[in-house]
Amino acid sequence: MVSKPSKQSGPHATSDAGKANDTQRVRKRDVIREIFGFSKSKIKEVDTAVTNLAVSAQSPLQVVGPPTASSASDVHSVADLAVTSTPPVDKSLPAPVETKRISNIFLENLPAPMMKIELPAVQDRIEVTQQLAYCSALLLHGPSPPQATAAELEEQARDPAITLQRFPNLDKKELDWLAQMDKNLPAKERIYWLGTRMVDEFAKDVLKDSTEIAEIVLLGPVLDNETYRSLLSCTITAFEQSVLLNIDLLQGVVQLVQVAPTGSLVSDDLVKILRVLRICLQDTHQQSSAHPFHLTLALSRLLDVMAEHKVKDLNRVEDHEPLSGILSGLKGSSDPYLMYQACYAFQALQYVPDDESALQSVLRHGTGVVNGLIQVSGVFKLDLGAVLEGLSNLQDALGDIMGVASDVYKGVNSVMESGRGVLDGLKEGFSEGKKRPWYAAIRVAQALLQAGQLKDLNQLIYEAPCRGDPLFQWGICQLLGEIASDVIWDTNVRQQAINFLGDLYKNDSQWGKDESVKTWMINIIGQLSTIPDQAVNTIAIALLKDLRQDQNTTTTRLPYPLRNRLPLPTSSPILARVQNITPLEYDLCQYQLQRLQQHHQTVYISPLAKPSLKAKDEDIFPLLEKVLEFLASERQVILVLGDSGSGKSTFNRHLEHRLWTDYKRGGPIPLFINLPAIDRPDQDLIAKHLRANNFSDDQIQEMKQHRELILICDGYDESQQQDNLHRSNTLNQPGQWNAKMIISCRTQFLGPTYIDRFKPQPTDRYASGSQDVFQEAVITPFSKDQVKSYVEQYAQDPQTVLLFRNQSAWSSEEYMNKLSAIPNIMDLVKNPFLLTLALKALPGLVALNKDLASIRITRARLYDMFVDQWLETNRLRIQPNKLGQKDLEAFTSMDNDFIGYGVDYLLRLAAAIFEKQDGNPVVQYVHRQDKYSWKAVFFGNDPEAKLLREASPLTRTGNQFRFVHRSVLEYLLSRVIYNPVETVEGDMDPESETASPTALLSDCNNPLFQKNLHAEPSIIQFLCDRVKSSPDFEQQLRAVIDLSKTDAAVTTTTGATNAITILVRADVAFHGADLRSIRIPGADLSGGQFDYAQFQGADLTGVNLSRSWLRGAELSGATMDGVQFGELPYLQFDSIVVACAYSSDGRMLAVGEGFTTIGISIYDTSSWTRTYSFSAPHEALTMAFSPDGTRVVFGEEDGMVRLWDYARGQEMFAMEGHQSEVNSVTFSPCGKQIASAGYDKTVRVWDSHTGESLFVLEGHTDYVWSVKYSPSGEWLVSGGNDGTIRFWNSETGAPGVVLDSSLDEVRTLAFSTDGRWIASGHWRGVLRLWHAVSGDPGPLLHGHSASVTGIAFSPDSRWIASSGWDGTVRLWDASTGTLINTLSSHKTYVSNVVFSPNGLQIASGGYDFRVRLWVVESILTSVVEQQDQLEDIQRTAYSPNGQTILVFGSNYTSCGQTVLQWDSITGAPVPLSIELPEPLSVVSVSYSLDDIPTAVVDQDGTLQLWELQEGSPKTILEGSSAVNYVTISPCCRWIVSAGWDNTVMLWDLSSTQQKHVLIENGGPTREIIRCLAFSATGRQLAIGAWKGIIWLFDPQSKGLITSKSTYWSIEAMTFSPDGQQLAVGTYDCSIYLLGLQSEEHAIELRRHTKRVKCIAYSPCGEWIASGSDDKTVRVWRRRRSPGDTETWSCVSTVRGYFGVVSDIAWSPIVPMEFVTGCEDESVRVWRVSSDGEDVVVKLLWGTNLGVLNADGLLLSDTIGLSPMQKKLLVQRAIDD
Repeated sequence: MVSKPSKQSGPHATSDAGKANDTQRVRKRDVIREIFGFSKSKIKEVDTAVTNLAVSAQSPLQVVGPPTASSASDVHSVADLAVTSTPPVDKSLPAPVETKRISNIFLENLPAPMMKIELPAVQDRIEVTQQLAYCSALLLHGPSPPQATAAELEEQARDPAITLQRFPNLDKKELDWLAQMDKNLPAKERIYWLGTRMVDEFAKDVLKDSTEIAEIVLLGPVLDNETYRSLLSCTITAFEQSVLLNIDLLQGVVQLVQVAPTGSLVSDDLVKILRVLRICLQDTHQQSSAHPFHLTLALSRLLDVMAEHKVKDLNRVEDHEPLSGILSGLKGSSDPYLMYQACYAFQALQYVPDDESALQSVLRHGTGVVNGLIQVSGVFKLDLGAVLEGLSNLQDALGDIMGVASDVYKGVNSVMESGRGVLDGLKEGFSEGKKRPWYAAIRVAQALLQAGQLKDLNQLIYEAPCRGDPLFQWGICQLLGEIASDVIWDTNVRQQAINFLGDLYKNDSQWGKDESVKTWMINIIGQLSTIPDQAVNTIAIALLKDLRQDQNTTTTRLPYPLRNRLPLPTSSPILARVQNITPLEYDLCQYQLQRLQQHHQTVYISPLAKPSLKAKDEDIFPLLEKVLEFLASERQVILVLGDSGSGKSTFNRHLEHRLWTDYKRGGPIPLFINLPAIDRPDQDLIAKHLRANNFSDDQIQEMKQHRELILICDGYDESQQQDNLHRSNTLNQPGQWNAKMIISCRTQFLGPTYIDRFKPQPTDRYASGSQDVFQEAVITPFSKDQVKSYVEQYAQDPQTVLLFRNQSAWSSEEYMNKLSAIPNIMDLVKNPFLLTLALKALPGLVALNKDLASIRITRARLYDMFVDQWLETNRLRIQPNKLGQKDLEAFTSMDNDFIGYGVDYLLRLAAAIFEKQDGNPVVQYVHRQDKYSWKAVFFGNDPEAKLLREASPLTRTGNQFRFVHRSVLEYLLSRVIYNPVETVEGDMDPESETASPTALLSDCNNPLFQKNLHAEPSIIQFLCDRVKSSPDFEQQLRAVIDLSKTDAAVTTTTGATNAITILVRADVAFHGADLRSIRIPGADLSGGQFDYAQFQGADLTGVNLSRSWLRGAELSGATMDGVQFGELPYLQFDSIVVACAYSSDGRMLAVGEGFTTIGISIYDTSSWTRTYSFSAPHEALTMAFSPDGTRVVFGEEDGMVRLWDYARGQEMFAMEGHQSEVNSVTFSPCGKQIASAGYDKTVRVWDSHTGESLFVLEGHTDYVWSVKYSPSGEWLVSGGNDGTIRFWNSETGAPGVVLDSSLDEVRTLAFSTDGRWIASGHWRGVLRLWHAVSGDPGPLLHGHSASVTGIAFSPDSRWIASSGWDGTVRLWDASTGTLINTLSSHKTYVSNVVFSPNGLQIASGGYDFRVRLWVVESILTSVVEQQDQLEDIQRTAYSPNGQTILVFGSNYTSCGQTVLQWDSITGAPVPLSIELPEPLSVVSVSYSLDDIPTAVVDQDGTLQLWELQEGSPKTILEGSSAVNYVTISPCCRWIVSAGWDNTVMLWDLSSTQQKHVLIENGGPTREIIRCLAFSATGRQLAIGAWKGIIWLFDPQSKGLITSKSTYWSIEAMTFSPDGQQLAVGTYDCSIYLLGLQSEEHAIELRRHTKRVKCIAYSPCGEWIASGSDDKTVRVWRRRRSPGDTETWSCVSTVRGYFGVVSDIAWSPIVPMEFVTGCEDESVRVWRVSSDGEDVVVKLLWGTNLGVLNADGLLLSDTIGLSPMQKKLLVQRAIDD
């Protein structure tokens, strides 16, 4: 058994009786050991140990130090419970015998202490860091924190008393200051910014002195998390890197941890600091006690924080045990202060790995259980009752410190001396013994102090259950001493703390029973007597004198400063350094306020954008998000494009407002620059703008050297610039401005090569020219939802009410209803500015027109109404009674026609701006300088001019005037050119009245004759609107053109050039026009329609005829110098073209032929003449030029790779190795290697100088189709039938990454020239981009309908060209994957495609025996102006009255969604009343008998019949299923469908929706249904099948009438008008005319060369028009012989199509007129004329023609046409 502990104990009781003298003076070293409970030697007997403890408890201490082990826990958790077979004796502290006494020194709880100093005024300079910390703290905890709601802010502003009640800790001065700051966000941001900049400055400073450390630590609690963590990190790093222990840095780190903002500390921070301190402590504890004390004190504070933060991831081996060992090592120290801190630190360490902090332990043992994390901070109030209860219960739970078991004590000592870990040793005892109540009580006291609860602290000191514990007393005395020494407390509180110490010393019998406590108190008071604050040290001196008189006390001066935080800095050096540039910041602050106040956009909808001009409107994204993403990227320029009025400037101003609102001091500076207002913005742009805004040259230089700018450059097009502003201002070059540029420009202003005007110069001039530094975004038209949102905001805008004057304002629903009721206006208002104009004009428009459906609104008409309304609104605002005499007289004289005067003023001003300023929209008027200039007429002091100016849509900034929008100026100039005839009130069709056809000719000063309008597309657009709505204007323009035939004056030719350009842009056709001898040099006739036009003797110098329709035109004798056709002639060969390749310098093109002729030809690209050719033994399937252009390598179908020396004209060697066809060859960039790939599944690498095989690369499991070198030459990539793309090291042949395409076979590969992308082309027609470095898949490019055969990147990596078996070449935007254009001139498969090295041309070779040469510029522009995109046209239909044409188109993406309608005479679009919802897929279109457009749609397999008219019902065809074909009978009674399962169903719409199955599942022979046709009366239905079978049904009876056969697949059918004949088009290229009333043999018509796709009889039955896959329309005419034998002959062939002609319909009203729909997306209307035997088919109009057509063009005696151009036109004539 183990004997019970003896009642005697003492650390000095030993077996040596000679040393047991109680009066013997104990050596200091031994006493220190006694404090921690260790003897000098190993204690062998338990009884001896217990005896020593008892003796120690009775021995008075004669030195300053903490209590002995008899009354405190040792470093290893003194009083740990023993590990014994019997329970330990539980002994609690003896209760005090005297009556409990409490002195109330601290009489009240106070607010948490805050350092206060004089507050600066809102715009004042902050002088000291204490001021900055105070301001930041107020902003952080004041009435309007960042999370305050608008309602809360409003409530505070309305009733200040509420704020005082809610924030009683703030005085009125503080609240007033906060209120001012809430009104001045930039000033608030300035304070935040100063803190951030100070942290940055502190981090940069290598020598961090004590003042700087104290200064920066002040800001710790008021920093945002990111800035705080940056400060903490740099402070820790500085402490780690200091050679000598830096006490100030050490305390700075700890203080930062203690005051950390909520959520800013993580466990890793604390663990890292702990490890740093542990290492420092380990390295210094053997030295003097000064460093270990500070380290241990820091460790204590850190462990307190770790305990509160529940840091539980300390490593026992790396952290816990070494730290415990170090603390226990302090047992040899002679410094009692160090020993107390070690004891405290060890107690704190016990809480770190546990689940709760010391404070939580107390509260858990109280009545109120607290489960959450409670930090010791001033942000909460402790319930003192719960605290005291918890401390009492915790005291009981942890046990009596006197009940330490001797076995445990012995075990602890043996553990320490054997070197085992402290915690491992304690595991062998009760874990409850690790934590002592005195430490928990001290932590509670600290929490009360930080919260300002001094009264509660007072009570705690007297009522804590452990108050008799000397270590509790030691800690409380230190806490009171820190209060007295801390200047953050009020002087009265500090004095009370000293008095508290004196009261405890003199009047508390329980306090200081251990002599070390009283000695500690004397020393604290002694140190307080030496502090500089006289109000405090006087109290301390008096108390110290009193104590010395009462008792014989001695004072040992504390060797360490008594403080819990760094002293306040005596100066602010960091702030001073940061403030060095604050004059600039203050001026920026004022500029920020100015810009924020100027921006006021009450109605704003954030725009959407697409990635490029050619991207589809569906590929959209929020523009603001994209721009913010750009600002966070490494790119330098983003170009924001949009049509006039699309909202570019509005967005730019909104962006500026957003950036200034988010501006952080020292951050990027946003500058909104109105480019037209800057003189020569191509030079010194930024400095000019800053000087104009009153920044000094020194400030400008400061910004240039040290700041980043965000340039928002608005109105590039208005500035009339052609320069690249980024390059001309040398932005982002060494020593120049550091800037990002957002630059906006109107789309109409751009040319095809516009990118060069915006793309930055790479910062690394040796890097690729395609560095990723540029991007663009194109603002898209408003969607329906955006229009609705805008209208909702507009209707709620207070300014809107003013438009209604005394009437009730409309709701947003009323606005939308009116907009929907006016035809075509919804298309116009997709433009934001036009939407604004429409909404402003709408009330007046509705007031004058009852029938809204009859109103015709154009863009020009909207501006008419806008200007009139602006003038009228501002006239009403003029108050005559406030005008001076002269002004009143001027107003009175104009009042009867104020709008007329105003319009006249505006027109004269617009004309003057274009004449005097060449269109620069900003007029700068300084009266002293300009009073005698033209400007004074408009901006001078003349009363009439002043009234009109103030009433006009002009804005003024300083001395600069401009129109509210650039488009207003352009509108006005268009009105100067053509001013519509005024109308009487109520007539909203002002162009209905006509003027003289020669009116324009009478005014030679008209801008039409003075200025080439080609560079003013917006003006041309306004004039196009006038042409479309004013027939007299068209006639006047034609008269100007005619005048040029006889008048050669420059003004006349300029006018004629402008006139014909306007008419062509207005889609006016000149078919058959007499244009002989006209003079139109430089006219833009691109896309114009001149079918059979007469141009003999015309001056066409420099005319753009790209994509013009010149079929049958007569150009004899015309002057054609510099004419542009946009393309080059093709190269003709004798066999299929299998490959082509440019030399690296672009001077040569090699072409390989195959099949019937085998050989290679070399062409000189300057003249396109063949310079060399040679035959090859076998067909060359692939070829490549060497980098130096002297050699050509090609791979053959027999597996040979041959290298030819082109310069010498001989074969160098043949490389043998492949077992079958070689599909791809390529040279390495250095020219030393050749790589080849073939059917044998290998890639082979050859030495290009010796022909030696270097590597055979195996890995592919199927054919290898393509191999390419990376631009650096480091890698080879190969792709093949196995669907993989494999990388190989070109030097070693080692395999690299393998990419699985998952897209089927890889047929072709290409590297972008910058090496960033790989493009792969696949069997099913898909292209994919891959990130070349990471191998990650990029965008998919859908477009080809068959295998991709070739891919090429443009030299700048911007474009991708691809070729395919679908017969097309396609151009893509490489950055977005957007399809730019489809080139369809090849007649069949295209084998490959290549870019010329200069990027200006594309060459493609095909199975049509041709190499097509495409001009890239023409490709890029040819699709921009196309409208009414229909994809592949599927069906066309005339309305019964013949006035309109209905079509629908579809492809693999649109699924039959697009339905459009045109005027059959003019070709003008006719809007439909309703649009079909998105999920529907159109399968057929027609008209009802009353001319209502009708569509049959498929929705999830169910057919529906829609009448496309507002309010019309839809009809669901019950029992329908997914279909291939649908046809509506001409009588509109029947609908027939053929389903995917070849079941034919019939619906009778006249009586029931019940379906009738005519053929189920293809009939008995399982036929594949191919087409359906009704007779004109609807009494017969023909159903055609793949195998040539035709069934004729009677729809009425549903019975089969008869069946016929053609033995060929049926592709098209149509009934003759009388129903007696059925025309059948077949797959064998023939048309069969079957008699339905006789058994006569069918009449066969053969002229087509491919399958017949569509057939149509003319209404008279004498003509047939047929369309085919051969891309022609054939017109057939009936002939009857004398014997009444019927014959048909082809009388005309219409060429010029670039796709399958898919449908034909004849006009039911106009004789000899038919419409065609084609898969090239065109709709064309033709007129057949017959003069005896001569038949001519002429074009009336067409949409999306888009291709140069020269069929039948006459060119005799033309002047200036180059041989190359003549060759092109001859080819086009033959080709078409």
